[in-house]
Amino acid sequence: MTIKGELLIRAGLIVDPARNYFAQGDVLVRGNLIADLPAGESVQAEKEIDASGYMVFPGLIDYHAHLFHGGTEIGIHPDSALLPQGVTAAVDQGSAGVCNCDSFFHSVVNQSQVRIFFHLHVSPVGLTSTRCPEPVDPKWFDLERTRDLFAKYPGRLMGLKLRQSKNIVGDLGLKPLAAAVQMADAIGCRVVVHTTDPPGEIQDLAAMLRPGDVFTHVYHGTGSTILDGQGKIKQGIQEARKRGVLFDTADGRIHYAFSTARAALADGFEPDLISTDVTRASLFERSVFGLPLIMSKYLTLGIALPRVVQACTATPTALMGMAGKIGTLAPGAYADIAIFQLRDTSLELRDSFGETLSLSQILVPQMTILNGKVAYRNVEY
Repeated sequence: MTIKGELLIRAGLIVDPARNYFAQGDVLVRGNLIADLPAGESVQAEKEIDASGYMVFPGLIDYHAHLFHGGTEIGIHPDSALLPQGVTAAVDQGSAGVCNCDSFFHSVVNQSQVRIFFHLHVSPVGLTSTRCPEPVDPKWFDLERTRDLFAKYPGRLMGLKLRQSKNIVGDLGLKPLAAAVQMADAIGCRVVVHTTDPPGEIQDLAAMLRPGDVFTHVYHGTGSTILDGQGKIKQGIQEARKRGVLFDTADGRIHYAFSTARAALADGFEPDLISTDVTRASLFERSVFGLPLIMSKYLTLGIALPRVVQACTATPTALMGMAGKIGTLAPGAYADIAIFQLRDTSLELRDSFGETLSLSQILVPQMTILNGKVAYRNVEY
């Protein structure tokens, strides 16, 4: 029996954490889906790609990005920015609130090739600018309009977002987070909370989060951090993880410190999610650039390749309700595929505190396949 398809990727190192698969093999695309390839069967494809010497991942997922291009001053253009990075799906984290959600959905989500999901900012105006903080007094929160938007955009609108930094919440302390969690309880969704420089102790913030909520900027170095005075993970943070809270890197330009990351990883505290927090200011800029560079950074910091890929594929898809559909190369999944080369280099990264990290290898995107079609190809591949 001959198995037929449109595209055959041959002899790549397949890294598919959703199936615990890490071995050399082939991937067959039929239509817009991954096809089954029974062992020993002959294969006939209209086009073949030689991936020997390269790595084949599921299409990457950036769980924390800002994608409201044209509607905010920080929003990037999803297709031109993400597809060349091997990213085929992304979650916008709070660029829009109830006042501009419809505009975001129709102008960006509906117009993009990249699969876009989003969290709604609890502030009605969303995150339109970083120069002037968004109003987060709970008196402005709008439960009924928020509930209506969840009903209007099922499957795409996934949760609520709040920035809980001191310069944003001011004298409100943790009241915005308490109100956001209360609203999430009423709607039945998760909360993603920005934790850099929180008011008070970070354990108090973490204690308010529920199973499935996401603590973002986990390795930040400003104000109260996840580390105690001995460089170990604080008890309240450990308890939050045991309770089912997830931890996301969302590195951004200023939301990570190598000292925090090194100490946390030495204490066995790896992130559940690896994402960029990419904006117009950080796209292709050395401290962020894009998801492959962030992944390369964590490889250098000692996280194993399958765990790094899992944090950008299988873990976010489970949160997005898309397990088995994206973030995997399992038969029947959408044919979203990213081919990478792990290339030797000499590259120095510097965090906002002046500490450096020297990378000897980086992941370089070679080809991105979205929904069964080639969406990007490195000119040398």
